[in-house]
Amino acid sequence: MHLFSKLLLILFIIQPLFADEKIEKNLDLTREVVKQQLEAFKINDADKAYYFAAPLIKKQFEDPKSFMKMVEENYEPVSNPKNFYFIKSKFSNNEIYHQLQIISQSNQSYIATYSLVFYKKEWKISGCIISLMEQQSI
Repeated sequence: MHLFSKLLLILFIIQPLFADEKIEKNLDLTREVVKQQLEAFKINDADKAYYFAAPLIKKQFEDPKSFMKMVEENYEPVSNPKNFYFIKSKFSNNEIYHQLQIISQSNQSYIATYSLVFYKKEWKISGCIISLMEQQSI
């Protein structure tokens, strides 16, 4: 019984380490999803950008071109970023959130908060909120 108690204690200590490792792996995967979508926007690849959208987003648009048009009209810093940097990432309630600083072509700084959901064995972007930062980028 003593050996069994020790094994349980070891498993109890190690299990959170595996959970943290899995979360970190998913944070890395989702950073790549956001990065690839931003790069697709930048080169006007509507199909690729649309691919990374979650089904709830896709239902709102007839096709990749209408999705791209909406992004260009309403999310200009996202559709054509000069540069971007990941600031914070968080896993909560089976969703992942990434906060980025996006520099627009006019050197304005924006904060973009992306949400991602896991759907059919892939992470998909379920939303993006942007807001202008107070100071200009240098």
